[in-house]
Amino acid sequence: MKRGSRASLDKLFSHVGPRLLVRGGFFLFFVYISSRLLAFRAWALGQGPFVERPEAVAGLLPIGSYMSFFLWLKNGWFDPVLPAGIVIIIGALTTSLIFKRGFCGWICPVGSVWEAAAWLGRKVLHRDNYRPPRWLDIALRSVRYVLAAALMVWLAAVSIQEATSFQQLPYYATVDVKMILLFFTPVYMLVIAAAFIGMMLFGNVWCRYLCPLGGVYGACSTLSPTTIVRDADLCIDCGKCARSCHAAIAVDTLRSVRHAECDGCQDCVRACPVPGALEPRLLGRFRFPWWVWPIAVVVLWMLIYTVAVVTGNWHSQLPVETFRAYMQIPGL
Repeated sequence: MKRGSRASLDKLFSHVGPRLLVRGGFFLFFVYISSRLLAFRAWALGQGPFVERPEAVAGLLPIGSYMSFFLWLKNGWFDPVLPAGIVIIIGALTTSLIFKRGFCGWICPVGSVWEAAAWLGRKVLHRDNYRPPRWLDIALRSVRYVLAAALMVWLAAVSIQEATSFQQLPYYATVDVKMILLFFTPVYMLVIAAAFIGMMLFGNVWCRYLCPLGGVYGACSTLSPTTIVRDADLCIDCGKCARSCHAAIAVDTLRSVRHAECDGCQDCVRACPVPGALEPRLLGRFRFPWWVWPIAVVVLWMLIYTVAVVTGNWHSQLPVETFRAYMQIPGL
Protein backbone atom coordinates (compact mmCIF):
# COMPACT_ATOMS: atom_id res chain seq x y z
CA MET A 1 0.00 0.00 0.00
CA LYS A 2 1.34 3.48 -0.89
CA ARG A 3 2.35 5.78 1.97
CA GLY A 4 -0.34 8.38 1.14
CA SER A 5 -3.10 5.76 1.00
CA ARG A 6 -1.94 4.18 4.23
CA ALA A 7 -1.87 7.57 5.97
CA SER A 8 -5.43 8.28 4.82
CA LEU A 9 -6.55 4.84 6.03
CA ASP A 10 -4.90 5.34 9.42
CA LYS A 11 -6.49 8.78 9.75
CA LEU A 12 -9.94 7.38 8.99
CA PHE A 13 -9.53 4.54 11.48
CA SER A 14 -8.21 6.91 14.17
CA HIS A 15 -11.51 8.81 14.08
CA VAL A 16 -13.99 6.04 13.34
CA GLY A 17 -12.29 2.78 14.21
CA PRO A 18 -12.11 -0.28 11.96
CA ARG A 19 -14.57 -2.34 13.96
CA LEU A 20 -17.18 0.40 13.85
CA LEU A 21 -16.93 0.43 10.07
CA VAL A 22 -17.04 -3.34 9.59
CA ARG A 23 -19.45 -4.28 12.37
CA GLY A 24 -21.57 -1.23 11.66
CA GLY A 25 -21.88 -2.32 8.06
CA PHE A 26 -23.01 -5.82 9.05
CA PHE A 27 -25.44 -4.39 11.62
CA LEU A 28 -27.03 -2.03 9.09
CA PHE A 29 -27.36 -4.95 6.68
CA PHE A 30 -29.04 -6.97 9.43
CA VAL A 31 -31.50 -4.14 10.07
CA TYR A 32 -32.22 -3.93 6.35
CA ILE A 33 -32.92 -7.64 5.86
CA SER A 34 -35.03 -7.66 9.02
CA SER A 35 -37.17 -4.91 7.53
CA ARG A 36 -37.46 -6.94 4.33
CA LEU A 37 -38.58 -9.97 6.33
CA LEU A 38 -41.28 -7.88 8.01
CA ALA A 39 -42.35 -6.68 4.55
CA PHE A 40 -42.56 -10.33 3.46
CA ARG A 41 -44.75 -11.02 6.50
CA ALA A 42 -46.98 -8.10 5.54
CA TRP A 43 -47.42 -9.66 2.10
CA ALA A 44 -48.19 -13.03 3.67
CA LEU A 45 -50.94 -11.41 5.73
CA GLY A 46 -52.34 -9.57 2.73
CA GLN A 47 -51.12 -6.18 3.93
CA GLY A 48 -48.61 -5.26 1.25
CA PRO A 49 -46.94 -6.13 -2.07
CA PHE A 50 -44.80 -9.22 -2.52
CA VAL A 51 -41.25 -8.97 -1.20
CA GLU A 52 -38.74 -11.78 -1.61
CA ARG A 53 -38.06 -13.50 1.69
CA PRO A 54 -34.50 -12.86 2.96
CA GLU A 55 -32.63 -15.88 4.30
CA ALA A 56 -29.89 -14.42 6.50
CA VAL A 57 -32.27 -13.67 9.39
CA ALA A 58 -32.37 -17.43 10.05
CA GLY A 59 -29.47 -16.93 12.44
CA LEU A 60 -31.84 -15.34 14.98
CA LEU A 61 -32.67 -18.79 16.37
CA PRO A 62 -29.23 -20.34 16.96
CA ILE A 63 -30.67 -23.22 19.01
CA GLY A 64 -32.80 -24.43 16.10
CA SER A 65 -29.95 -23.86 13.66
CA TYR A 66 -27.50 -25.83 15.81
CA MET A 67 -30.03 -28.64 16.10
CA SER A 68 -30.16 -28.73 12.30
CA PHE A 69 -26.37 -28.48 12.18
CA PHE A 70 -25.93 -31.60 14.31
CA LEU A 71 -28.63 -33.37 12.30
CA TRP A 72 -26.61 -32.61 9.15
CA LEU A 73 -23.47 -34.04 10.77
CA LYS A 74 -25.36 -37.21 11.74
CA ASN A 75 -27.14 -38.07 8.52
CA GLY A 76 -26.05 -35.52 5.89
CA TRP A 77 -29.56 -34.00 5.77
CA PHE A 78 -29.10 -30.28 5.09
CA ASP A 79 -32.01 -28.32 6.54
CA PRO A 80 -34.45 -27.61 3.66
CA VAL A 81 -36.50 -25.09 5.66
CA LEU A 82 -33.90 -22.62 6.99
CA PRO A 83 -30.60 -23.79 5.47
CA ALA A 84 -29.02 -20.37 5.92
CA GLY A 85 -28.93 -21.05 9.67
CA ILE A 86 -26.49 -23.93 9.17
CA VAL A 87 -24.40 -21.85 6.75
CA ILE A 88 -24.14 -19.05 9.33
CA ILE A 89 -22.98 -21.58 11.93
CA ILE A 90 -20.37 -22.96 9.54
CA GLY A 91 -19.22 -19.41 8.85
CA ALA A 92 -19.01 -18.54 12.55
CA LEU A 93 -17.08 -21.72 13.41
CA THR A 94 -14.71 -21.34 10.45
CA THR A 95 -13.87 -17.70 11.11
CA SER A 96 -13.31 -18.54 14.79
CA LEU A 97 -11.02 -21.45 13.97
CA ILE A 98 -8.91 -19.36 11.60
CA PHE A 99 -9.21 -15.78 12.89
CA LYS A 100 -9.67 -15.85 16.68
CA ARG A 101 -13.43 -15.50 17.14
CA GLY A 102 -13.61 -13.44 13.97
CA PHE A 103 -17.39 -13.75 13.92
CA CYS A 104 -17.73 -12.26 17.41
CA GLY A 105 -15.22 -9.50 16.80
CA TRP A 106 -16.18 -8.35 13.33
CA ILE A 107 -19.61 -9.66 12.27
CA CYS A 108 -22.12 -10.53 15.03
CA PRO A 109 -24.90 -7.88 15.03
CA VAL A 110 -26.00 -8.69 18.59
CA GLY A 111 -22.47 -8.20 19.89
CA SER A 112 -22.27 -4.94 17.95
CA VAL A 113 -25.20 -3.48 19.94
CA TRP A 114 -23.71 -4.39 23.30
CA GLU A 115 -20.22 -3.28 22.30
CA ALA A 116 -21.72 0.05 21.22
CA ALA A 117 -23.32 0.35 24.66
CA ALA A 118 -19.96 -0.22 26.36
CA TRP A 119 -18.29 2.32 24.06
CA LEU A 120 -21.02 4.88 24.72
CA GLY A 121 -20.62 4.36 28.45
CA ARG A 122 -16.93 5.16 28.24
CA LYS A 123 -17.62 8.32 26.22
CA VAL A 124 -20.53 9.59 28.32
CA LEU A 125 -19.16 8.70 31.75
CA HIS A 126 -15.56 9.58 30.84
CA ARG A 127 -14.20 6.47 32.53
CA ASP A 128 -13.42 2.90 31.67
CA ASN A 129 -16.11 0.27 32.04
CA TYR A 130 -16.08 -1.47 35.41
CA ARG A 131 -13.91 -4.57 35.57
CA PRO A 132 -14.47 -7.04 38.43
CA PRO A 133 -11.58 -8.55 40.42
CA ARG A 134 -9.65 -11.22 38.57
CA TRP A 135 -11.06 -14.10 40.63
CA LEU A 136 -14.62 -12.95 40.02
CA ASP A 137 -13.95 -12.34 36.33
CA ILE A 138 -12.65 -15.90 35.90
CA ALA A 139 -15.61 -17.35 37.80
CA LEU A 140 -18.13 -15.41 35.72
CA ARG A 141 -16.45 -16.32 32.43
CA SER A 142 -16.50 -19.96 33.46
CA VAL A 143 -20.30 -19.79 33.54
CA ARG A 144 -20.37 -19.06 29.81
CA TYR A 145 -18.25 -22.08 28.97
CA VAL A 146 -20.34 -24.33 31.18
CA LEU A 147 -23.48 -23.06 29.44
CA ALA A 148 -21.83 -23.57 26.05
CA ALA A 149 -20.78 -27.15 26.83
CA ALA A 150 -24.19 -28.05 28.26
CA LEU A 151 -26.03 -26.52 25.29
CA MET A 152 -23.88 -28.28 22.69
CA VAL A 153 -24.14 -31.65 24.46
CA TRP A 154 -27.91 -31.30 24.72
CA LEU A 155 -28.35 -30.29 21.06
CA ALA A 156 -26.00 -33.02 19.86
CA ALA A 157 -28.00 -35.58 21.83
CA VAL A 158 -31.31 -34.71 20.15
CA SER A 159 -32.36 -37.73 18.12
CA ILE A 160 -32.61 -37.63 14.34
CA GLN A 161 -36.35 -38.20 14.55
CA GLU A 162 -36.90 -35.34 17.02
CA ALA A 163 -34.74 -32.91 15.05
CA THR A 164 -36.46 -33.81 11.78
CA SER A 165 -39.88 -33.38 13.37
CA PHE A 166 -38.89 -29.97 14.74
CA GLN A 167 -37.86 -28.83 11.25
CA GLN A 168 -41.32 -29.71 9.97
CA LEU A 169 -43.17 -27.52 12.47
CA PRO A 170 -44.75 -24.29 11.15
CA TYR A 171 -43.24 -22.60 14.22
CA TYR A 172 -39.71 -23.41 13.03
CA ALA A 173 -40.32 -21.98 9.57
CA THR A 174 -41.59 -18.68 10.97
CA VAL A 175 -39.41 -18.31 14.06
CA ASP A 176 -37.20 -15.61 12.49
CA VAL A 177 -40.24 -13.38 12.02
CA LYS A 178 -41.40 -14.09 15.56
CA MET A 179 -38.01 -13.15 16.99
CA ILE A 180 -38.05 -9.80 15.21
CA LEU A 181 -41.59 -9.08 16.39
CA LEU A 182 -40.53 -10.00 19.91
CA PHE A 183 -37.96 -7.19 19.86
CA PHE A 184 -40.79 -4.66 19.57
CA THR A 185 -42.93 -5.89 22.46
CA PRO A 186 -42.99 -3.48 25.45
CA VAL A 187 -41.51 -5.96 27.91
CA TYR A 188 -38.66 -6.93 25.62
CA MET A 189 -37.90 -3.29 24.78
CA LEU A 190 -37.63 -2.54 28.50
CA VAL A 191 -35.27 -5.50 28.90
CA ILE A 192 -33.12 -4.27 26.02
CA ALA A 193 -33.06 -0.73 27.44
CA ALA A 194 -32.07 -2.00 30.90
CA ALA A 195 -29.37 -4.23 29.40
CA PHE A 196 -28.05 -1.33 27.31
CA ILE A 197 -27.74 0.91 30.37
CA GLY A 198 -26.14 -1.89 32.34
CA MET A 199 -23.53 -2.45 29.67
CA MET A 200 -22.80 1.27 29.53
CA LEU A 201 -21.81 0.94 33.18
CA PHE A 202 -20.21 -2.50 33.29
CA GLY A 203 -19.08 -3.12 29.73
CA ASN A 204 -20.13 -5.87 27.33
CA VAL A 205 -21.31 -8.29 30.00
CA TRP A 206 -23.34 -10.42 27.59
CA CYS A 207 -20.47 -11.30 25.25
CA ARG A 208 -17.96 -11.74 28.06
CA TYR A 209 -19.97 -13.71 30.61
CA LEU A 210 -23.28 -14.98 29.27
CA CYS A 211 -23.36 -15.72 25.54
CA PRO A 212 -23.01 -19.52 25.21
CA LEU A 213 -22.19 -19.29 21.51
CA GLY A 214 -19.31 -16.98 22.39
CA GLY A 215 -18.04 -19.79 24.60
CA VAL A 216 -18.20 -22.21 21.66
CA TYR A 217 -16.37 -19.83 19.36
CA GLY A 218 -13.86 -18.92 22.07
CA ALA A 219 -12.97 -22.58 22.54
CA CYS A 220 -12.52 -22.96 18.78
CA SER A 221 -10.35 -19.84 18.62
CA THR A 222 -7.65 -21.39 20.79
CA LEU A 223 -6.76 -23.53 17.76
CA SER A 224 -6.43 -20.53 15.45
CA PRO A 225 -3.28 -20.47 13.28
CA THR A 226 -3.44 -16.66 13.27
CA THR A 227 -2.72 -14.77 16.46
CA ILE A 228 -1.14 -11.63 17.88
CA VAL A 229 2.56 -12.04 18.69
CA ARG A 230 4.59 -9.77 20.99
CA ASP A 231 8.32 -9.30 20.40
CA ALA A 232 9.77 -9.02 23.90
CA ASP A 233 13.01 -7.52 22.56
CA LEU A 234 11.19 -4.63 20.90
CA CYS A 235 8.50 -4.16 23.56
CA ILE A 236 9.03 -1.08 25.78
CA ASP A 237 6.52 -2.25 28.43
CA CYS A 238 4.32 0.82 28.07
CA GLY A 239 1.16 -1.21 28.69
CA LYS A 240 -0.87 0.56 26.00
CA CYS A 241 -1.81 -2.74 24.38
CA ALA A 242 -3.31 -4.13 27.59
CA ARG A 243 -5.18 -0.91 28.37
CA SER A 244 -6.72 -0.84 24.90
CA CYS A 245 -7.92 -4.47 25.06
CA HIS A 246 -11.69 -4.57 25.57
CA ALA A 247 -11.35 -8.26 26.52
CA ALA A 248 -9.09 -7.32 29.48
CA ILE A 249 -6.23 -9.54 28.28
CA ALA A 250 -2.78 -8.79 29.69
CA VAL A 251 -1.29 -8.55 26.21
CA ASP A 252 1.90 -6.90 27.52
CA THR A 253 2.83 -10.05 29.46
CA LEU A 254 2.24 -12.61 26.71
CA ARG A 255 4.44 -13.95 23.95
CA SER A 256 1.47 -14.98 21.83
CA VAL A 257 -2.15 -13.99 22.49
CA ARG A 258 -3.96 -17.34 22.38
CA HIS A 259 -6.48 -16.32 25.00
CA ALA A 260 -10.01 -17.59 24.32
CA GLU A 261 -11.41 -14.08 24.88
CA CYS A 262 -9.37 -12.55 22.05
CA ASP A 263 -11.60 -11.75 19.08
CA GLY A 264 -8.88 -10.34 16.83
CA CYS A 265 -10.09 -6.74 17.09
CA GLN A 266 -6.53 -5.46 16.47
CA ASP A 267 -6.93 -2.63 19.01
CA CYS A 268 -3.79 -3.71 20.83
CA VAL A 269 -1.75 -3.76 17.63
CA ARG A 270 -3.01 -0.32 16.63
CA ALA A 271 -2.22 1.04 20.12
CA CYS A 272 1.37 -0.22 20.15
CA PRO A 273 3.81 2.70 19.60
CA VAL A 274 6.73 0.51 18.50
CA PRO A 275 6.63 -0.90 14.94
CA GLY A 276 7.01 -4.66 14.97
CA ALA A 277 6.65 -5.06 18.74
CA LEU A 278 3.10 -6.34 18.43
CA GLU A 279 1.72 -7.72 15.20
CA PRO A 280 -0.60 -10.37 13.76
CA ARG A 281 1.10 -13.48 12.43
CA LEU A 282 0.19 -16.70 10.70
CA LEU A 283 1.55 -19.83 12.41
CA GLY A 284 3.58 -17.53 14.66
CA ARG A 285 6.02 -16.74 11.85
CA PHE A 286 4.48 -14.98 8.89
CA ARG A 287 3.76 -11.32 9.56
CA PHE A 288 0.98 -9.36 7.91
CA PRO A 289 -0.52 -5.85 8.43
CA TRP A 290 -3.31 -5.58 11.00
CA TRP A 291 -5.82 -4.34 8.41
CA VAL A 292 -5.50 -7.63 6.51
CA TRP A 293 -7.21 -9.39 9.44
CA PRO A 294 -10.71 -7.84 9.12
CA ILE A 295 -10.53 -7.96 5.33
CA ALA A 296 -9.70 -11.67 5.49
CA VAL A 297 -12.57 -12.31 7.93
CA VAL A 298 -15.07 -10.60 5.64
CA VAL A 299 -13.71 -12.31 2.52
CA LEU A 300 -13.88 -15.73 4.20
CA TRP A 301 -17.43 -15.03 5.37
CA MET A 302 -18.54 -13.99 1.89
CA LEU A 303 -16.79 -16.98 0.34
CA ILE A 304 -18.75 -19.37 2.57
CA TYR A 305 -21.96 -17.56 1.66
CA THR A 306 -21.14 -17.73 -2.06
CA VAL A 307 -20.41 -21.46 -1.91
CA ALA A 308 -23.73 -22.02 -0.12
CA VAL A 309 -25.64 -20.08 -2.79
CA VAL A 310 -23.89 -21.83 -5.69
CA THR A 311 -24.46 -25.30 -4.19
CA GLY A 312 -28.13 -24.57 -3.45
CA ASN A 313 -27.70 -24.63 0.33
CA TRP A 314 -28.71 -21.06 1.14
CA HIS A 315 -32.29 -20.54 -0.04
CA SER A 316 -35.19 -22.35 1.61
CA GLN A 317 -36.86 -25.12 -0.37
CA LEU A 318 -40.27 -24.26 1.05
CA PRO A 319 -42.51 -22.44 -1.46
CA VAL A 320 -43.42 -18.89 -0.48
CA GLU A 321 -47.05 -19.95 -0.41
CA THR A 322 -46.22 -22.41 2.36
CA PHE A 323 -44.60 -19.66 4.39
CA ARG A 324 -47.66 -17.54 3.71
CA ALA A 325 -49.98 -20.27 4.97
CA TYR A 326 -47.88 -20.78 8.10
CA MET A 327 -47.93 -17.07 8.96
CA GLN A 328 -51.70 -17.01 8.70
CA ILE A 329 -52.16 -19.73 11.34
CA PRO A 330 -53.95 -18.06 14.29
CA GLY A 331 -51.89 -17.85 17.44
CA LEU A 332 -48.72 -19.16 15.84
